[in-house]
Amino acid sequence: ATIGAGATIEAGWTGPGNSGDYIDLVPRGSTQTSGEISYAYVRDAIPVAKFRAPTTAGDYDVRYVLQLANERKVKAVAPISVTAAAATLTAPPKAEGAEPFTVEWTGPSGDGDYVDIVPAAHTETSGEITYAWTRDGSPAKLVAPGKAGAYTIRYVLEGPGGRKILTSSPLEVTAAAATLKAPDTAGKGSKIKVEWTGPKRRGDYVDLGKRGQKETSGELSYFYTDRGAASELTAPAEAGEYDIRYVLEAPGGRSVLATRPVTVR
Repeated sequence: ATIGAGATIEAGWTGPGNSGDYIDLVPRGSTQTSGEISYAYVRDAIPVAKFRAPTTAGDYDVRYVLQLANERKVKAVAPISVTAAAATLTAPPKAEGAEPFTVEWTGPSGDGDYVDIVPAAHTETSGEITYAWTRDGSPAKLVAPGKAGAYTIRYVLEGPGGRKILTSSPLEVTAAAATLKAPDTAGKGSKIKVEWTGPKRRGDYVDLGKRGQKETSGELSYFYTDRGAASELTAPAEAGEYDIRYVLEAPGGRSVLATRPVTVR
């Protein structure tokens, strides 16, 4: 008679069981045999029909709909009330750019539910920067965006009628820092030793590109920071002005944390 929003409804039934018959869920009192919120064909629903409750609380009807040659008929109706779902989040208030962290949560954990991170002013249930499925358990494992600023962590309920944000928690992301130490000049095709400090996030790297390059792709040489505090780049065969950069890999896009100029002769 009563179920939580987004939970799985299990409806036992008896009836003709024709191949086109189905059990659906509609707003309370609806008489239309179209526009249902959710449904399951009886041929796939032995001994019970299973489908998700809508994400919006309210009064609904579960119905057996008979499919005839030229029309549909509602043969049985059972009322059901959907109660509002609740969730909680326990998350750190601050994180450094691209820092991994965990979020403890409680909630319906229905199929498709997730915990996400969005900019603080974001209200859509799409366009998230990163997310974790609740089916993977609590705590959820997330990585902070790379860009400093104000963000929101949210529990998003997935279900018929559209997604719904059940709860949220603010997150302040601070900028990560890095340093680079390398010679001012290098010979064409030579090895350039680079010493660095930085957050050493998964996927971070130190690269070499043309002076003033803005893109975080198309590098001429690079190494990942998982190699240790010093490694080598290969100078290009063409003399000129270049930049050595520490590049942070993070949800929302890469960012350059430090730059060191080098002249190739």
